[in-house]
Amino acid sequence: MTMLEQADVGAWQDVFASIIEDADSNILLLDEEFKVININPGFYWIFSETYGIQLRKGTSILESMECVDARLTFEWKERCMAALSGTPLKVEEIFEIDVRKYYWEIHYKSVTLPDNRQVLSVFGRDITIRKAFQKRIVENEANLRSILNTIQNGIWLINHNYELIDFNKQFYRNNKLFFGVKLERGKSTLELIPDDKPEIFQTWKSRYENGLKGRPGSYVDSYVVDNEIKNFEIKMHPIVENGNVTGLTVYSRDITNQTKAEELLKQQNDELIKINSELDRFVYSASHDLRAPLMSVKGLLNMIKLDPDGESRDLYLKLIERSVDKLDHFITDIINYSRNSRMDVMPKEIDFHEIVRESIDSLKYMEEAESVRSIINIEASESFYSDYSRLLIIFNNIISNAVRYRDKWKNDSFLKIDIQVSPERAMITLSDNGIGIRDEYVDKIFKMFFRANADSKGSGLGLYIVKSAIEKLTGTIQVYSKIGEGTTFVIEVPNLKAIKDNVKIQVA
Repeated sequence: MTMLEQADVGAWQDVFASIIEDADSNILLLDEEFKVININPGFYWIFSETYGIQLRKGTSILESMECVDARLTFEWKERCMAALSGTPLKVEEIFEIDVRKYYWEIHYKSVTLPDNRQVLSVFGRDITIRKAFQKRIVENEANLRSILNTIQNGIWLINHNYELIDFNKQFYRNNKLFFGVKLERGKSTLELIPDDKPEIFQTWKSRYENGLKGRPGSYVDSYVVDNEIKNFEIKMHPIVENGNVTGLTVYSRDITNQTKAEELLKQQNDELIKINSELDRFVYSASHDLRAPLMSVKGLLNMIKLDPDGESRDLYLKLIERSVDKLDHFITDIINYSRNSRMDVMPKEIDFHEIVRESIDSLKYMEEAESVRSIINIEASESFYSDYSRLLIIFNNIISNAVRYRDKWKNDSFLKIDIQVSPERAMITLSDNGIGIRDEYVDKIFKMFFRANADSKGSGLGLYIVKSAIEKLTGTIQVYSKIGEGTTFVIEVPNLKAIKDNVKIQVA
């Protein structure tokens, strides 16, 4: 080698040494015997402050370490040997200086020189700040996941291939309930939908496609879970990065209770409208029907005053009595209507013999009541529980109608009462041979204040109250009638024996 070449080599070595000295990274060069070829201040300072090792050119790093820490010596020897064998190595090391931890990323790599000698380069980089940020990111991610998993809504993210990026526990549970599948990140959400549900597959594919085109979506779905229909509100939002849609965020919220509440509110609102309408009709009709008999009594009293001889007094008194009876009957219907609307169902054991007898006895003073013969058949081997007062109202109204609308041209007017009691229900059939009901009126007789004609007797509330009372008992009523032959009412009332221990049943 010429003097010039040697000068060039020396110059380059000086340049190389200067680069190592000024480098931001910590640099250490070792020969095959693990002796220091070169070291910059950063590496020197770290080893000096952390381990008290003074590394200089020509110093064996392993021998220097052996005097301080055998474990450290073993680790460095293993790493250096691995790098010299041709396997680059990267490790993270923790150095503690002034009670503060520093994290370093250290790279070990072997370089073969032209003369076949090997040089081991060790580069160290301070990653303390990066580790702090990584730790914070991990903590934030853990906090975020904790929040997501405590939310009762299902949340999931997909990429443009419909693959799951992430999801929370609620979405995992929902999929297991709906489809019986376990979710995995990286799997296509469409592929997780069972093959026997093609409609659901097409629905979600269409939604995802629209969302990935940048269109937010809002949907309502229904799924059957444990034989119960569950309603869910679905909201879909595109994930946009640098102006491009890269995926979707989807939210699923169980709105089953909300839907039920809305439906109940709608039903209650409809019922309120119906009640208000009936109340208006009730006030109008009741005021008219209450006033009519009073005006009749007032007129008859004036007639008595104008009758100087009193020859017609008995007739007038009889007519007054009839008007008072009519008024009393109407007021009784109003009381029954109010009682049925407001009182709770109070189950007690029913003796049908007693209730039928009481009803017939209460009506025996009714005009022409003695003209209607009662035929009673009661078969009740089982105990039966229901609301006594409501059943009495039902019997009173139907039996009084049989008397009121009997056919006067028939020699034998009768009312058949047949009652069959079973553990589940009571079937009550009441049949008369009265004047009957026209076909066009059969569907209207249970309406409030319905009267077939101006000559109809009664308040027009009786059968309305009967139907309302049966509905409170969750029963049913049917009517069959033919003009000139009579009318039959078939009533089915459930046996409340199973809940007889309850104090009351709350009515709607």
